[in-house]
Amino acid sequence: MKVLITGIIIAVVVFIFAGPVLFLAGPFRARAARIRLLCRTDHEALLNAGREVLSQVHIESDPNIVGVFPVPKHVEIPKTIRKLHPRGLSVAYNGSLVIAMSGAMDHFGVRIYPEGFRSPYPGFCYGDRELLDGLWYYDDGYGGNPKYDERIDAILRKSGKLKRTGDAP
Repeated sequence: MKVLITGIIIAVVVFIFAGPVLFLAGPFRARAARIRLLCRTDHEALLNAGREVLSQVHIESDPNIVGVFPVPKHVEIPKTIRKLHPRGLSVAYNGSLVIAMSGAMDHFGVRIYPEGFRSPYPGFCYGDRELLDGLWYYDDGYGGNPKYDERIDAILRKSGKLKRTGDAP
């Protein structure tokens, strides 16, 4: 009984002191992941790796179905994608690959579309920002914030992937 009570006390103390630290570390992890994705990744290689994954997944794409399913276990994930340390990989029913870099309170990542993909209906949202033809960045930060692109521009500019405001990465 003493061991159980001691264990509970230790768990509560750890939670009290470590909980806020872990909670506050989330935004720093998200920022590091955003920089890794936007600045330290060869976008052309990422696009090719994503299309390689898509070539291993055979679905009957249907743009009328909203949702995603996890990448099947038999699919080999290229090193370019694994190096990103994504939170998740999934395939949307429209045939695109979704690489989620963060979750919970800060959703962002990329969507990779197969070569030749065309909008299945008017108003289709590829993502928030096109990095390359077929590679789209998405980020919750864009929701309702018309100036969020400036934040992403600053990150890209700092890495040299964007020379000045208005340049394509």
